[in-house]
Amino acid sequence: MDFNDRLWVFKALDTFFFRDGSPYNAGESGQTGARSVFPPFMSTLQGAVRIVLAAKRGWTPERPEKWPAELGTPDDLGRVELRGPYLLKGGKFLFPMPLHILHKEDPAGGEGTYTRLQPGEAVECDLGRVRLPVPRNSLPGAKPLENAWLDEEGMSTVLNGGLPAEGQVHLSDELWREENRVGIERDRNKRTAADKKLYSCVHVRPQNDLGLAVLVGGVPEDWHPGDVRVVRLGGEGRPARVEVSRQMVKLPSPPELKPVDGVVRFTVTLITPGRYADTEKVIKHGPPGIPGECVSACIGKLQTAGGWDSENRCPRPAEPVIPAGSTWFLEAKESALEEIKSLHGKTAGAAWGYGQMVLGRWEE
Repeated sequence: MDFNDRLWVFKALDTFFFRDGSPYNAGESGQTGARSVFPPFMSTLQGAVRIVLAAKRGWTPERPEKWPAELGTPDDLGRVELRGPYLLKGGKFLFPMPLHILHKEDPAGGEGTYTRLQPGEAVECDLGRVRLPVPRNSLPGAKPLENAWLDEEGMSTVLNGGLPAEGQVHLSDELWREENRVGIERDRNKRTAADKKLYSCVHVRPQNDLGLAVLVGGVPEDWHPGDVRVVRLGGEGRPARVEVSRQMVKLPSPPELKPVDGVVRFTVTLITPGRYADTEKVIKHGPPGIPGECVSACIGKLQTAGGWDSENRCPRPAEPVIPAGSTWFLEAKESALEEIKSLHGKTAGAAWGYGQMVLGRWEE
């Protein structure tokens, strides 16, 4: 049997609604309601992927015994291997802006100015004696672009120690927009609206050429759908078009790491959110399995990933997630160079695709 990976691309037929792990009970969501996380976590997309795979093998909700053992359980992916999700715009992959890149807006409306953070002199703080990130060039008012994306060429430039060029940066509000929605519960018996059951939420409407891409592997080639499907995806079961192709994910090129005085200095940047057993340890020392010592880091605000347990009909426990774009500065001995190079594109989340890393370089 052939076990080739396939790229699944989901496109919204209307809007998407992907919740994070925040409470969404009566009286707890405030006046603006629950907001969407976009791109969603793999814990949301994996369900749609496995249901399509199972349906092609004869499974239906009315025939649960037809669920293929190869597709695992609600807590185990079985043989399925996933990578992503990635943003795919007009056939080009976009990657989250690394958080060690700062941007200052141009009052005249231009591209603005960029600079990089790098480890500064050691200082005493609540974490002990550490090297906090400092700007390479003074740029008052500059801040990280947490809602920006780089194309493959721009990401390669940043990993090689450069700065984004004009046209390589895509802001989130250029890729999708948010829409406030108000809903009401229906009384199915009376076919009327239920009293005092209003709710509000914020949907996401992607641009027409923007898709969510997931690399799916681990199953025979003929298990993948060969035609375009419409699936229910995320909160409220929003309809999405999914198409499967042989296209592969083109990651940004790794830099050429050159040891200096027997020391390799490199960065590790997450291009997918990182979920770890010991989040605090990872924040301080970097993702597991990386040789060397963490010198400094630029970490985004933690997110919470939950999801829905379709078998037990209840929410999954919320877990902390380190956001994509988070970057660690590390040093290692020259003898570990080949091991370091092998980390480019690897994931720390096993088959779930969490914590996919790309390598960069930095200099003292």
